[in-house]
Amino acid sequence: MIEVWILFASFGVLLFLGVPVAIALGGSVAVAVTMFSSVPLAVMGQKVYGNLDNFLLMSVPFFLLAAALMEAGGIVRHLVNLAAMAVGRLQGGLGMTTVLTSMFFAAICGSSSATVAAVGGLMIPSLIERGYPTNYAVGVVATAGALGILVPPSIALILYGFVTENSIPKLFVAGILPGILYTGLLMLMARFMAKHLKVSTPPPMNLAERIETLRVALPALCLPVFLVIGIYGFPAFSLGKWKFQGGAIFTPTEAAVMCAVFALMIGVLVYRKIHINTLAATVIKVTPRIGMIFWIITNATLFGFFLANQGVPDALAHWLVAIQMPRWAFLMMVNFVLILAGLFLDGVPMILTCIPVLYPAAMAVGVDPYHFAIIVVVNIELGLQHPPMGMNLFVVSSISGVPLGRVIRATLPWMCVTIVQLLIITYIPWISTFLPSLMTN
Repeated sequence: MIEVWILFASFGVLLFLGVPVAIALGGSVAVAVTMFSSVPLAVMGQKVYGNLDNFLLMSVPFFLLAAALMEAGGIVRHLVNLAAMAVGRLQGGLGMTTVLTSMFFAAICGSSSATVAAVGGLMIPSLIERGYPTNYAVGVVATAGALGILVPPSIALILYGFVTENSIPKLFVAGILPGILYTGLLMLMARFMAKHLKVSTPPPMNLAERIETLRVALPALCLPVFLVIGIYGFPAFSLGKWKFQGGAIFTPTEAAVMCAVFALMIGVLVYRKIHINTLAATVIKVTPRIGMIFWIITNATLFGFFLANQGVPDALAHWLVAIQMPRWAFLMMVNFVLILAGLFLDGVPMILTCIPVLYPAAMAVGVDPYHFAIIVVVNIELGLQHPPMGMNLFVVSSISGVPLGRVIRATLPWMCVTIVQLLIITYIPWISTFLPSLMTN
C-alpha cells in the first residue's frame, strides 16, 4: 500500500505549497504512478477520458449557464419580489426573503456559489439599506446560498450520481424534504436574530401590489415548475383517444439544456433585459467556471480511479464489516472525515475523491444510498461556510466589499443552523429516503 501513502503525501505537500486543487490531485497521481505503480500512464489517460465521456456531465455547464442567464435576465429580482410578498411584512422579513429567494433560485441553478452571487448582489445592499446590520446581511446570504446544492436540481447530486451510478431523479427528490427543512430552520434563525437586533418591520403590501408582483414574477416562477414536471413527469392520463403513459418528459441533462433555453427566452422576450451584448458577456463570464469544474473533475476522477485500482474502497468496506461497526458510529465517522476534508477541498473534488472510498463502505454497513447522498451534500454545505476553503465566504466578501475576516465572524451564528441540519439529516434517515421510496424507477 506504499503507493497510497505516496499518493496522499504528494497531495498534502502540493496543497501545502499552494498548488491549485485540480493540479494537486492530478500531480499526486502522476507521482505515485511514475514512482511505484505498475499501472501504465496510457491506461490512466484512457480511464479519465472514458469517465468524462458521459452524457450526464453535460448537465453541469448548462445549469451554470442557466443560472448566469437568470441573473442577467432579471429573473432573480422578480423572485426576490415574490419572496418579499410572502414573508416581507414579518419582523426579519427581508432576511427571510433572502432565504426564500435562495431556495427559489436553487430550484433552478443547482450551484451554491451562483446562488450566493446572484441573490447576494441584490439582497446585501437592500438589507443594509433597510437597517439590518452588515454582519446580518452577509451572514444570511453566505449560509442561505448553500441551498443551491441541496434543493434539486443540484450539481453536487449530479456528480454523486455520476460516481455511484444511482438514479439522478431519485437523488433530486431525496433533496426536497431536507431542502425544505433547511429553509425553515434558516428562516427561523433570520426572524430570531432580527428580533434580537430589534430590526423594524416594513409596511405590508396592499392587494394591488401583491397582484402586480405575482403577475410580473409568474414567468420566473414557471422555471422551477417546468423543471419539476420535466424531470419527474405527469401521471398517466387519457384525453379521448389520446393517451399519455406517464413518466418523465426528459432526462436531467435535457432538463439543464431546456432550463438554459427558457431562461434566455424569458430574459429576452418577457423581461427584455438580455441583448446580444449581454448574452455574449454572460457566456464569457460563465465559461471559465465551467472549464475550472471540468478540470477538477478530470483530475479528481484520476485520483479516485487510482484509489480504486489499489483496492482502498474494498479494503475499507471489508474492515468495517469485520469489526461490525454500528451504523450510527459509521455515520459519525463519515461526518468527521467529510468535515476534515472540507478544510482542504471544495465540493466537487470532495465528492469525486471521497465518495469512491466511502460509498462502498456505506453500502457494506447498510446505509441507504440516497440518505448517504444527502449527508454528503450537507457536509459540503458546511464546508462552504467555514475557512479556509469556504467558497461562499469568498464570494460574499467579493460582492459586498466586506473583509473576509468579518464575513467569517458574521457567518458563525448562522453556521450553527447547518450543524443542527447535519445532525437531523444524519440520524433521521426517512427525511431523505421517504420521497425516493415512493418512486418506482
